Amino acid sequence: MPRVRQSVDERLLAVRADVGEGADRVDVAGWIDRLERAARAGERLGRVDVSDLTQAGARAAGDGLPLPVVVDTWLTTGWVIWGALQKESGDVREVGRLAGALLRALDDGAKALADGFVHEQRAAVRRDESARAALLDVLIGEAPVDEVLAAAQRLGLDVVSERSVLVVATVSEVVLERLRDHGALAAPRDGVVVAVIDGPPPRGSERAGLGRPGAGVAGIRRSYREARRALDVANRLDLHGVVPFREVLPEALLLNDRVGLEALVETTLAALANARHGAGPLLRTLGAYFDAGGNVAATARALAIHERTAVYRLARIAELTGLDVDDPLDRFRLELAIRGRALTDAGS
Repeated sequence: MPRVRQSVDERLLAVRADVGEGADRVDVAGWIDRLERAARAGERLGRVDVSDLTQAGARAAGDGLPLPVVVDTWLTTGWVIWGALQKESGDVREVGRLAGALLRALDDGAKALADGFVHEQRAAVRRDESARAALLDVLIGEAPVDEVLAAAQRLGLDVVSERSVLVVATVSEVVLERLRDHGALAAPRDGVVVAVIDGPPPRGSERAGLGRPGAGVAGIRRSYREARRALDVANRLDLHGVVPFREVLPEALLLNDRVGLEALVETTLAALANARHGAGPLLRTLGAYFDAGGNVAATARALAIHERTAVYRLARIAELTGLDVDDPLDRFRLELAIRGRALTDAGS
């Protein structure tokens, strides 16, 4: 018994000398016993051995030990055992039998270690994503600031520095992976993807609203509200890509009072329905006129009509509504009504 114990100790030293510190973080002594038993018996690793090695791989992943180090230690253990077995046997056939059994055991063990390692890594990712999703809930919700800061500290995330919130209309793994690769705190929420980002958002073709940067919990929450409003405007006006809140602020302000906006549209534009061909041509002309910055020639080109037709329609609008596009206040009211109509029609 003392002689066998010394032999195991010698093999442990040989493995440690070859692998280094990684050998001290796994059960090399147990691996020596398993491999030697399997080799001498000429059998594959048993179910219990495979289960134990799977758990060992999982523990290594949890301890932060790289998989190549784990597998290298396992294979080195086999190589050390093979050297010892060669010295003990002078029979060529016996050596061949031992080598075959040892290789099969090494293969079984390497697969078990890798399976356990990968499974634990995936579980760790899921746990991390779950924790991040929970943090996002309290961050954009109404939880007390102290609670948010404590949750962020546990995850090692900074929610004090300036951050922006991006709300993406498309929920998909592609979107989530892109945002997480960018370093964002991202998770699906209520049919959209919400992401807290540092700096410009990553490129993507999906429709999204982007809030202005804000510092601390209050700043991030304000950015989230802005991002939701920007996405609402983008959906109503069929805008594409990332839509910053600052670029649709007028439309967002109009939507703050939906009842008032609908009243403005109704009282300003309802009279156009009395036109001979209905309100459609006049509304399209008015919208094109404002899009063209008040340029009649550009308005006519956009609508593929003659300039005289554009001038006539603008005069007809003034006649029906009592509002003249050449008067600054009238023009302001008409443009508000046209923009408001686009917003309310798209959202109805």
